[in-house]
Amino acid sequence: MKAKHSEKEKKPSKEKITPTKKGSETEKPVEEAEGLGLDELDLEELIKLLGEARRVADERTDQLLRCRAELDNTIKRASREKEVLAGRASERLISKLLPVLDSLDQAAKQVEGMDRVRRQLLDVLKTEGLSPIVSKGEKFDPYRHEALMMVESDEYDEGTVTEVVQRGYALNGRVIRFSKVLVSKKP
Repeated sequence: MKAKHSEKEKKPSKEKITPTKKGSETEKPVEEAEGLGLDELDLEELIKLLGEARRVADERTDQLLRCRAELDNTIKRASREKEVLAGRASERLISKLLPVLDSLDQAAKQVEGMDRVRRQLLDVLKTEGLSPIVSKGEKFDPYRHEALMMVESDEYDEGTVTEVVQRGYALNGRVIRFSKVLVSKKP
């Protein structure tokens, strides 16, 4: 009797075919129906299987599009980060060269030939995006100037930069060193 019972279990049955879940992905229901003949499936089941296959295809297409968009965003973000890092590297180099430029400013007052060297160095730094902050005669701006002291002056309005003790610089429009200045006040 056991032999007859096991033979009955091996016969194919007309069970409803449903997709199986594997993780978060849905397996194609067509793979499960491969062993069945077309005559064993009725039209309703075929329509359901086709609908399920289309749904899975749409789902995969959506996932593919999302992955592509994420990849594009990652590439753009990496490019922006690379530009920022390159700018920071230039900023560090130029910050180290500023004391040399200050020394050349002092030496240029003594020797005419040093002025030519100073201008050459400034030209090189300008090609990297460095620009001096113009301060003398300008209104004091705490975002560009560092006030060392207030001086009484009839010549300038109150709050105006009267003298630049140390020139400030901006790299690509961003202040990397504030101008050290003397600011006027009324006597």
